This record gives sequence, C-alpha cells and structure tokens, in this order.
Amino acid sequence: MEHNAIEKITVIGIGRSGVKIIDTMARIQATSRLHLVAVDTDKDSLDSCAVAEKILADSGWRHGAGCGGDVIKGQRSLARERGRLADLLRDTTMLIVVGGFGGGTATGGVPIISSVASDRNIPAVYMMTMPFSFEGHSKLRIAEDGVKELLPTADILMCLPNDLLFSVMEANTPADEAFLHADIEMSRAILAVTEIFRCRTMLSADFSSFRSVLHRRKGVCCFGIGTAMASDGLNRCHLALERMLQSPLMGGADQLKSANAVILIMTGGKDMQLSEMKKALEVAESFIPPTTRVIVGANTDDAYADTIQITAIAIRYEKGEASSSAEPQLLQEKTFQRPVTPPGQELMMGDNQSGDLFEQAELPLQNISKGIFVNSTPFIFNGEDLDIPTFQRKMIIIDKGE
Repeated sequence: MEHNAIEKITVIGIGRSGVKIIDTMARIQATSRLHLVAVDTDKDSLDSCAVAEKILADSGWRHGAGCGGDVIKGQRSLARERGRLADLLRDTTMLIVVGGFGGGTATGGVPIISSVASDRNIPAVYMMTMPFSFEGHSKLRIAEDGVKELLPTADILMCLPNDLLFSVMEANTPADEAFLHADIEMSRAILAVTEIFRCRTMLSADFSSFRSVLHRRKGVCCFGIGTAMASDGLNRCHLALERMLQSPLMGGADQLKSANAVILIMTGGKDMQLSEMKKALEVAESFIPPTTRVIVGANTDDAYADTIQITAIAIRYEKGEASSSAEPQLLQEKTFQRPVTPPGQELMMGDNQSGDLFEQAELPLQNISKGIFVNSTPFIFNGEDLDIPTFQRKMIIIDKGE
C-alpha cells in the first residue's frame, strides 16, 4: 500500500483561465482523487465547466456578469465569499490554486483565498499563468501587481509565462489547438505536483523542499512533464525524458541550463527499477549546471503501473531575488526627496568636510502603499493624491518616543 502523506487535496480554479483548466482536469481520470472546485464571477464560464462543485462569487451584486477585468471588483467579490471559502476548505490538508493573472477575478480574488487558507493554516501552492506579450502592457502590469500583492502571503507562488507556448509549437498551429495543449499541460502539471506531495515512498521532495526555493521569491517557473509506458519500448526512461524536455510549458533544455533551481521528480509503478531510476535522473541532471540547486524526488504509485513519468520544474529568479533572505516587495516603490538647503544657510556637519549632506534614515513607516486603491483612478486635489495618507504625502516622520 502507498503512503498517503496528504489526506485531502483541494484544487481551486479561479477566473476564466482557472475554470478552463479545472474543466480539463475533471475529464482526466487520475484527478478523481482530488477535490476540484471552480470559482468565478462569470456565470457563463461556470455553466460550461464539468466540475460538480462551483462557486458563483458575489452573485447578489455582480449577477454573474463577471468583473470586466476590474481587479477591485474581483477583490470585493471574493471577499464577500470568505465564509463559503472557509467552509469549502474545512477538511482540506493541502490547497492548490490555479488561474491567470491579468484579469479581474483571479488577480483580485487569489489574495482573498490566500488569506482564508492562511487563517486555517492550510499549506497552499499558487500556480498562476502570466499574460501573452501580445496582450498588451496594461494587462501585464496588472499581472505584475497581482504577483507583488500575493508574494508576501503565499507559501509557494509559481508564475508560468504563456509565451512559452511559442518556443515549442509550430507557427502554423491553430490557436484553439495551442490553448487546448496549454490547458492539458497545466492540468498535468497540477496533477504532477499533487503526486509529489501525496506519495512519499522513495526519495522525498516534500512541501518544505518546494517552499525553500519559492517562498517570497519572484521568478518564472517552467514545467516539463514526460510520460512513457513499457509498450513504448525498452528505454522508456529515455523517452519520458525527451518528452519532458519537449513539453509546451518547459521551452526546451535551455530552460534547465539557465535555471537558479530545479525540482526533478520521477514517478513510476511498483515495477520501476532502481537502475532505470538512477540512470534517468543522472541524464536529466546532466542538463543542469553544477551551480544550480537541485531537489530530487522519486515516488511509486500503483496508478502508474508500467509507466514512468519525469517531472521537472525549472525556476529562474528575477534579478535580486536569488538571495534566500529576499523580502516581500511593495506594490509601489517608496520615494524620497533630498531636502534642499535654503540659500544663506549651512548645515552643521561637525568634522565632515566633504560637503556632503547628512540624510536621516527613512523609517519603515514611510513606505507608501495605496492598498486596494492601487489600481483605481487617483483622487488628485491641488496636485496631491488624497488616496495616500497625509503623513506619508507630507513626509512627516512620527516620533515614537524611542
């Protein structure tokens, strides 16, 4: 018997992209052991989804018409469903949330789900796609703001760029077929992640391993999944490795070579031999530079009889995020203007003869964040943004008596 490390895994698809992925997962037999939930503010999106459990968020106010890409509406809609979300997660031992950043429901609503999961101490993984480059700067900017909002509170945040589809698919691939492939690959990626946590029978790559390389770090994740059966030939491990590198969401072997960290998982049935496991993992690691951190796991599951599956997650941090002590980033960068000395006045500088001005260190209190007003139209009066608190606008340093 296999050891079930995680008793109940809930997968929530939020927003139109997330609901489509959940709908694809519902049609895969291997996902029957997962608790699948579709959440959206758009009734039409939910009506076309095959998942049994659905939440039409904020139906009393939105009437199933969606958020129209408005992040604030998405945030408010999911905030009104906190009670239902808490009941939904009552027996959940692990949560996976999937969706697309750049729209209204997912970008605004995922932080609400994160807050509910945090209140219930449920470990959570957020697998969010980023917009295509051709979707425009405004949508990409909304997606980036969504990442910054979620990053400080999420256990694990994986951002998968949709542009990876262009790296492996032919230019003449029909658009519908390309998006269908993306949904299928995302479904397989989610299933692979759940298998990592659900089965721990050999080399263990647990939640803590994932958290150590992804917690509060902004970066891009590329997913590769390759599966081969015994009927495919004698060297099924080599074939699974080739298919992993050719996965639409991996983008080729170059993604492994440029990664800061790689999570490498091999799953098979009880017939998987030690020699083929060792050879396959060694070949996979040959694509990875020696300076890259590698986390390796191997599991067996009766559901994978006569089958080998190799899963790779290549993580590339943004500049400045490689340090393990990376701090959460603010939604807005703080600003500071150096005080100007009035004509005829001099600063008392003691022994400092360099002519440089001393600057008082800025207290953390001076960090400027407009919170939920960050994506709203600013209320400007006499050249001042009134959505920013007065003491921050006027750069007042509060004496705390220390």
